[in-house]
Amino acid sequence: MDIKNIEKMPDKSRPAITSFLEALEEAYGEDLLSVFAYGSATTADYNPKTSDINIAVVLKDVSIEILKKAASGIRKAVRNKIVVPLFLTPEYIKRSLDSFPIEFITMKDFRCVLFGEDSLKDVEVKKEDLQRECEYQLKGKLLMVRQVYLERVLRKENLELLIKKTFQSLMPVFQGILKIRSDAPISGKQETLSKLSEEFNLDMSVFQEVLKDKKNDGKIGSQNVETFLNDFLQKLRQLSEIVDKM
Repeated sequence: MDIKNIEKMPDKSRPAITSFLEALEEAYGEDLLSVFAYGSATTADYNPKTSDINIAVVLKDVSIEILKKAASGIRKAVRNKIVVPLFLTPEYIKRSLDSFPIEFITMKDFRCVLFGEDSLKDVEVKKEDLQRECEYQLKGKLLMVRQVYLERVLRKENLELLIKKTFQSLMPVFQGILKIRSDAPISGKQETLSKLSEEFNLDMSVFQEVLKDKKNDGKIGSQNVETFLNDFLQKLRQLSEIVDKM
């Protein structure tokens, strides 16, 4: 099997990735067009303790009968921190760029082709589609966090976890906002926040504090978590208004 770029993947994950690729080739043969990794595993943001390996598989067909062939290989891969892969077809990619512009532009900029053709090489996302999804995601997160905040307060559950999970889900959105302004490759988390601050003259320190915090002690940036959450939401609202006017 002609495996590519395995040396670019995290050291400890390479045997599991190689085994999974071999299982895919055995299951699909010539119907297997491409396999690529994406996400934190292909960047300096990868953390072997907390990061998973995200993989996309491009096939000629993705019917249930076809998908089922990979079940045993996926079961083994999941035990080795490989997330259940995305299964795509070239036609699906072509017709879904307007529906998932953030996802595809992020995958393209962070991809590492492991087998076959480069299925994302010619992907082009329209900036108006990207702006629309960024706005939708930011405003949706505002609604979601307010709702979950009340649920967690009533149940006396961890609010710090809410902030950190929300921040993680926002990073592709932040990267997408920068792509609206520039065609430069997407940056890692730290650089993304710095570029957003420069591009929009925006204080991103509240997000910087989340990125730095490792304590899980009910405080972020030395603030009480509820006080911090209020600042977090205010900055998120401000950013959503900026994107709305772009």
